[in-house]
Amino acid sequence: MPNVAPRLLLVAPAVVAFLFVTLLVGLLAPGSLSWIIGLAIGLAVAAAAMLLIERRAPEVALRSLGAKPIAPGAEPRLESLVESVCASHGISEPKLYLVESRAPDAAVAGSVSDTRLVVTTGALRQLDRLELEAVVARELVQFGSGIHAATVLTAVAPLYGPFASRVRDKVLDDRRLARVDIDGVQLTRYPPALAAAFEKAAASDGVPGQPASRHLWLVGPQGVTGAVQPALGERIDTLREL
Repeated sequence: MPNVAPRLLLVAPAVVAFLFVTLLVGLLAPGSLSWIIGLAIGLAVAAAAMLLIERRAPEVALRSLGAKPIAPGAEPRLESLVESVCASHGISEPKLYLVESRAPDAAVAGSVSDTRLVVTTGALRQLDRLELEAVVARELVQFGSGIHAATVLTAVAPLYGPFASRVRDKVLDDRRLARVDIDGVQLTRYPPALAAAFEKAAASDGVPGQPASRHLWLVGPQGVTGAVQPALGERIDTLREL
């Protein structure tokens, strides 16, 4: 998860918008007050850009993941598990989304007050109840702990162009990603179930996905350059030792 505040990720795009609008108005507008007017309009545009990107970030992230909403009652086993985990641990229930992929995987996006849980068809079809519960718990434990920043990172990554991968490397904390595994199994109190889910994921090719949203996945694409998740083998070994 990112180790910075969500709005810090929006500073660079806002500065670019501010400079562009300020220069444009200052150079083209007539009169001695053109630069003052340009500064005022530039600030307003920069603030509006930050607000718009932040509000749109969850939808941008879901599109990048290829996620579609799950209709109520369409996946009763998943709905029951989510309801049970949330009720047991005082977590607000998220909206549920599905990604068509044979790889068992899951992701979360949104903000503290607007959470989304994404699972793949592979997770629903290949994982038994304990394994799926472990995956759900591991994802839900992240709510309120960097998910907002992770979602905003997905939305702003394309705006950084060729510097996007460098920005991700700077703000993502792979040690924090690994610690979430431990936090997740503290909810279920059964580490072998999450380890078994990881082993099934390791046997697949991984989810297809856009580079901008790779960090949102529990496992993510495998065998690709720029993967952000810790090595699966290390994560499995850690869970087996608990």
